[in-house]
Amino acid sequence: MSSKLLSRLLLIPVILFLGLELILWIFIRIPLEPLKQINLSNDLPGLKPDVRLEFDKNLTRYLYAPGSKPAGRLRILCLGGSGTFGLLQSASDTWWGQLGRQLEAKGIPVEVAAWGQDRTGIVASTPVAAAIMEDWKPDVVIGNFGFDDVVGQPIEYEYLPGKGRNLAEPSRPAGWKQAILRVSQIARFFRWSTRRTEASQIQNNIGRSNYWKDTFTKMKKQVNEMTAQQLPPRDPAKDPLQEYLDGWKILQELCSRHGTTLIMTGEASLHGAEASFSLEENLLALVPLKNDTSQQARVVRPEPAWVELEMTRYAAAASDLAASSKLPWVNLNGMVPRETKYFFSDVILTDAGATRLAQELLPTVEPVLQAQKK
Repeated sequence: MSSKLLSRLLLIPVILFLGLELILWIFIRIPLEPLKQINLSNDLPGLKPDVRLEFDKNLTRYLYAPGSKPAGRLRILCLGGSGTFGLLQSASDTWWGQLGRQLEAKGIPVEVAAWGQDRTGIVASTPVAAAIMEDWKPDVVIGNFGFDDVVGQPIEYEYLPGKGRNLAEPSRPAGWKQAILRVSQIARFFRWSTRRTEASQIQNNIGRSNYWKDTFTKMKKQVNEMTAQQLPPRDPAKDPLQEYLDGWKILQELCSRHGTTLIMTGEASLHGAEASFSLEENLLALVPLKNDTSQQARVVRPEPAWVELEMTRYAAAASDLAASSKLPWVNLNGMVPRETKYFFSDVILTDAGATRLAQELLPTVEPVLQAQKK
């Protein structure tokens, strides 16, 4: 075979590759960070039956797709627990989605992202927050914490100084892989195909009709078979409040590093001292007995009054920290009426509850964003 023929044969796949790249760039452009999509269908009170979840590799959700920051738009990152993630709501129906809509109605162009995870607490959220802030570059961060920090810490709690500073950030693609993804649509296509397969597996699991309705029904039955207990006050020598404050301090440092404004908020909860019998099946809180993170950890069911008392104590400490740091603080606990119209469960809001919470938060968030517009 002549060298000329060989070079032509070798040139064919290169031409095909470049041609396919050109077609994809022009007609089917795949984003650098494609989102997984899951469709849910559940018959649940106060929530829409058909919900679409879209999230990235870190389980971050978005009101508008992620990408390069458009000129003239401001970005808000919301961090919290299951009430922030909004598993049972489409993005536009969550409290942060409603907040984004209300801000736009006021003439403030915003994009909103949210990350939340059940029973993690503020300290466990800080590594993810660092990664999201590095990539997404928000102008404002809203921290919505309190409930998981109270009920997610065991009675036999042991404080570990510096815990939040030793947690690893989510894994990132190698630098050379990220460089290839920035220039190659074919590379993005193969990654998107892999993630689509993962999304299909998730869809087949939790996307079944009434999957979450059945799951919550079983959870409520299990919890209500336990006797609620009035737990003792925390031992001052073993108080998880310090870890909660550590988490806020780490978020403050992250925001300062990125030139981002932090708004501190206390989480809204259905738990209250006067919880009525009709609400009992919605109060799902459990407190671990031992400092054990396994699924088999022994738990107790606390009295709603104990949860409210602890959340009030945490909120007072957070308020003092915000005042000393000259940061905005809003305690949303109690601002959303403790009724099943507004809460589906302990901290999971209905659509009406999300709208109400966004309305309560708007007067604090709006002036912060107005100042950044100038």
